[in-house]
Amino acid sequence: MVDAWAGLDLDALGAAAGTLRGGGLLVLLTPPPADWPRWTDPAPERCASFPHGAAAVTGRLIRRLCGLLDASLAVRRVDGPAVSADAPSPAADTAGHGLSLSVLRSAPRATPTATGPTSDHAQTEAATPDQAEAVAAILATANGRSQRPLVITADRGRGKSGAMGLAAARLQADGGKTILLTAPRRAAAEAVLRHAGDAAPRFLPPDALLAETPPADLLLVDEAAAIPAPLLSRMLERYPRVVFATTVHGYEGTGRGFEVRFRAVLARLRPGWRALRLSQPIRWAPGDPLEALLDRALLLDAEPAADADAEAALATAGPADIRFETPERDALAADEPRLRQAFGLLVLGHYQTRPSDLRQLLDAPGIAVHWLRAGETLLAVAVSGREGRLPADLHEPIFTGRRRPRGHLLPQTLSAHAGLLDAPGLDCRRILRIAVHPAVQRRGLGRRLLADLASAGADEGADLLGASFGATPELIGFWRGCDLVPVHIGSRRNAASGAHAAVVLRALTAAGGAVLQLGRQRLVPRLAVLLAGPLRDLEPAVVAELLAAAPSASVQLDDLELRELHAFANADRGLDATRPALHRLLQAVLPGEPAADIISRAQRHALIACVLQHADPSDCAARLGCSGAAAVVAELRTATAALLAAGGRQPSPD
Repeated sequence: MVDAWAGLDLDALGAAAGTLRGGGLLVLLTPPPADWPRWTDPAPERCASFPHGAAAVTGRLIRRLCGLLDASLAVRRVDGPAVSADAPSPAADTAGHGLSLSVLRSAPRATPTATGPTSDHAQTEAATPDQAEAVAAILATANGRSQRPLVITADRGRGKSGAMGLAAARLQADGGKTILLTAPRRAAAEAVLRHAGDAAPRFLPPDALLAETPPADLLLVDEAAAIPAPLLSRMLERYPRVVFATTVHGYEGTGRGFEVRFRAVLARLRPGWRALRLSQPIRWAPGDPLEALLDRALLLDAEPAADADAEAALATAGPADIRFETPERDALAADEPRLRQAFGLLVLGHYQTRPSDLRQLLDAPGIAVHWLRAGETLLAVAVSGREGRLPADLHEPIFTGRRRPRGHLLPQTLSAHAGLLDAPGLDCRRILRIAVHPAVQRRGLGRRLLADLASAGADEGADLLGASFGATPELIGFWRGCDLVPVHIGSRRNAASGAHAAVVLRALTAAGGAVLQLGRQRLVPRLAVLLAGPLRDLEPAVVAELLAAAPSASVQLDDLELRELHAFANADRGLDATRPALHRLLQAVLPGEPAADIISRAQRHALIACVLQHADPSDCAARLGCSGAAAVVAELRTATAALLAAGGRQPSPD
């Protein structure tokens, strides 16, 4: 039973339905349908930004859900008697109202599976031909040629995790192979561990796995869609035999975007990769009406327009035919085709999307949906949130770290972490999500959507347009191309993305411009300190992009520093003895990209790692493609000589 009086958690609803077996019933206890959309639901309070509470969250999603429940043949509704004010009730707000039960029925399987159980208990053999094929494919990956990863995709309830557990147990029993298992969190891998039984593989979360990199004959990655592609790429590089498995449509998150994004990574790094799709459900019958109802209600199967339709729409549309729109959310909730297109695009554009994100999109205060549309086809979608304009008495507590108002990530980060005291008082528009249809990417649509968003924000009096995201060189480059520049990088890796969070901004008013300019000016000196400590493991390629976006510095090297640098570049002066002068040189030449045409990308990365991040050259050799520490130092000398010559930096003659 799911008690909606205690708050409707969409993720929990999807999870509960996934535990049913064919013929089972899911009972949804709710307020009467006529009252439910107006009832204050406590569950979504976390998506209401300060100072709003649960009462500010609208009932658009509930109205849509009620309509879908009423229209479904899989649902039987039972309206209970009114509850008196002095009678015990599921929640205080039920007094005086009737209770409603929606019984959602799952279709039974025609016959039990021939080869295994349909329960959640540990299996000893495959339950369906699909699952048996998956087990065989995993065994072949473990025992066959290296560098041929296997990607298993399936809707929930198809037994992919069970197949991984069965295969791990067999590999341990037959060959004593070392198997490692990772997933976004341990709970996501419990099914694998349960089905492996006593032969359960060692579990490591992604960050610990990549930090430790223990040896293994096979790496199993469950729910891979919820792990960022850069982390998956590093797993590919470090382990010769890998099996990735992910749910395509499910409450754990969607794998549809994973299929689109990670396919290109696989084709580049491991062109011999193989794909396997499981389609036969284990616990319920094919075409199960409850599964179909929840897929539609929670938009688990939402898809953007077909690739051919998107390409045709763009090809036939002139610039004036591509319309920027910010739809009213009441209309969006009632427009099922466009809602499915929009949510389907957002699913593709983000590595973690859950049913609860649909509630934020439809009901959270201060949230807006924007898109570029050609005819009936959505080409690009963004979701923005209003943040800032916080009371003056909160500015100092936010700056000092004593207050963290919910839902104001951008101004709070700029103040508490980037040191920009005035940021909480500004009107900020944060871009929470943005996605361009994969069939029409690299056509300037993302840039145009953000330009239109900036214009709309300026018209509404916003001071800043900004975003926070897991920093990669490609993403920093994208935002820079859209005139949003970096002003901050987080000192710790985000547990979900595995990356350091960067903040980019675009000024829309003079007040916003002042904060933006101060943030840019502070970025390089702050990096100069943090790269030697908490940012020591930040990828040099990310550092290079951050510095390239920073304003040019006015660092003047004195005569003795220039002598040291020339002695390092052209003679045998040691690296350690020259680090202080090299550090000053890099602060002068890396911001604003003056070094981009002087030294190679590999040389820039070597200088960043060995000088700014104080890495030992021997630790950088493999990453930089050098044969050893001596080769790295030789690259540093060559690069230093080129930078000195290009800038005409010469010590005074004796």
